[in-house]
Amino acid sequence: MTLARPTTEALIDRPHMAPMQAKPSRMFRFWSTAYLVCGLVALSVGAYYINAKDEGHRAFVVTAYILRIYVFLGLYFIINATLGIFASMAPLKRKRLLYCYTGLIALIIFIMIIVSIWLWTRTLNINGYYGNMWRDEWSDEIKLMFEDQGQCCGFLSRDDSPVASSASCKDESIKHGCMYPVIFYAQHSHRYIYAGLISFCLVGLGCIATSMLLIIDCSSEHRVRLSQSHYWRKRAASKAADI
Repeated sequence: MTLARPTTEALIDRPHMAPMQAKPSRMFRFWSTAYLVCGLVALSVGAYYINAKDEGHRAFVVTAYILRIYVFLGLYFIINATLGIFASMAPLKRKRLLYCYTGLIALIIFIMIIVSIWLWTRTLNINGYYGNMWRDEWSDEIKLMFEDQGQCCGFLSRDDSPVASSASCKDESIKHGCMYPVIFYAQHSHRYIYAGLISFCLVGLGCIATSMLLIIDCSSEHRVRLSQSHYWRKRAASKAADI
């Protein structure tokens, strides 16, 4: 009695991994988990600045919008990482989800690069940019915060848009402005944002690389299974013809 061989569809729909796919799958899940952790970190940072009653200097030198956009990044990372982990549980059956996962990561990396370039362009004339912000945009409350904590008055000097009610401006011995405290704080904050975006991009590139390896491995396994199925069907047909 000849045992029936599994059909091609049955072979493809099996959720377990073949031995040749085990290593790419483990690497993929490691990087997807790292991507999920990045999402949780980004979500926590964004949620903190949404709920914070006093965002301090950072919200003024970077803008709250950039800080709160981390909520979007966090949710995006978490959803996409979950999609990738789900697809990796049955990659032969869910290869289209792997393509979708890879494309979504490439898209968000492109967006983060654009945001990084935009932040960088703001620092090309950092003295002029924050000088205009100090004179035309920031309220006296914001300037007062910098003057009292930086022990300075005005921006370039105590005659450059000072807040007369601040303790620093009342002290006649303080002659220097707040340009250096403002720029130092802005550069310090930008470094953290750049570090976060670069870290997210690197993890995303790792996810893309392991996803492509898994897709290539799945394609090879698919071809092997199709060949095996074709062989057994041809052999069964040959035996039937002999009978």
